[in-house]
Amino acid sequence: MSRSAFLRPSRPLLRRERGALSLFALIALTQGWTGAAITHVLPFVQDDYALTDAEVFDLMTIIRITSLLAIAFSWWGDHRGRRVPLLIAFTLLPAATLLSAVTSGAGLLTATQAAARVGTIAISGLALVVLAEEVGSEVRGYAVGIYALVGAMGTGLGLLLRPLGAGSPDGWRVLFALSALPLLAVPILIRKLRESRAFTPPPSRPPLTSVLRGSHALRFWPLAGLSFAVSAFTSPAANLALVRLENDLGWSAAGASLLLAATSAPGVILGVLSGGRLADLWGRRPTEALSLVIGVGGGFAFYLVDGGWLMAAGIFVSNLGAFAFGPAFAAHRAELFPAEVRATAVAWIVNAAILGGIAGFAAGRFVVDSWGISGTVAALGTVVLAATWLIAPLPETRGLTLEGGETGSSLAMPA
Repeated sequence: MSRSAFLRPSRPLLRRERGALSLFALIALTQGWTGAAITHVLPFVQDDYALTDAEVFDLMTIIRITSLLAIAFSWWGDHRGRRVPLLIAFTLLPAATLLSAVTSGAGLLTATQAAARVGTIAISGLALVVLAEEVGSEVRGYAVGIYALVGAMGTGLGLLLRPLGAGSPDGWRVLFALSALPLLAVPILIRKLRESRAFTPPPSRPPLTSVLRGSHALRFWPLAGLSFAVSAFTSPAANLALVRLENDLGWSAAGASLLLAATSAPGVILGVLSGGRLADLWGRRPTEALSLVIGVGGGFAFYLVDGGWLMAAGIFVSNLGAFAFGPAFAAHRAELFPAEVRATAVAWIVNAAILGGIAGFAAGRFVVDSWGISGTVAALGTVVLAATWLIAPLPETRGLTLEGGETGSSLAMPA
């Protein structure tokens, strides 16, 4: 199989699938650009407000604790439909980011970015569920990979704009204001976004905790544990990369942004396309395991080596692994639960990731002064490697058909 053939979907996308993917590309771009705004301005905010490394950990921890509230959006989506809560979450993200541009003091900035984070996490719990429900099983991993790729392009756009925030002590406000531009897309989504074809109002309302016990628990807890461990490493690693480059190693804002953008882009593109394709060809489980090992290895290289070329290679490899893992895991978690609890289950798994990020920042907060940012993040990477065994008990779902109303005991697998 040629390289170009490998990176193409297993079959051409249907017209409705292309339409859905185009619309969700707009959502992904916003999630990637606006959702990462706090990461992009963090070194500037640290300097402007004279925050210590420990205070940066505190700020990011508070934002993540607040974002646990986003599960309400997915519970609403399972009971009343996905469309309205997704629209509200999309609007909340850039609106709260716009407010961040005019705040005074770290406290108000934390509050507005906590609200923005609720919108980001609500989108994570709903958008990929709807996209998975709208495309066929043969191209689901590929479609989720395209979603991740466009999201990464949004993050890259934010990186390229970062030098605009370096011109003055409060130039970071300009970056927040620019990343709120997706508010202009709200009327388009209101007009174009339709309810998921797989959603049917449930005859009864399963409780919010239904996926935590009973037959669902055997699938939920390994996924939640894996999500927790991955985020305990990736949240600090991703959010503190610019802090390490600029505040620890003395790079300029332009140089740090260029390094991340130039070395991340090829890893992201290759990761999401190959990860989604491998998930459709090999299966979700082997793709997840291989991707985690690659991603952690790249993270170690970036945080434990000071040489420019080796750090660049580490960024490339870490993004390759992280973005190959994303499509496989997103498809896997959506496929393992029936329609009536799917969004809620995914939201709980996203919340496990939030708790993992909180745990990573909280643990780091107590050791960063003695270990440094690099040592702290590297130590968290070992948690991910130890957690890969959680993939083993999960059933493989490659080729699974998602239909409204299916139950966990009657998921349609290919013959």
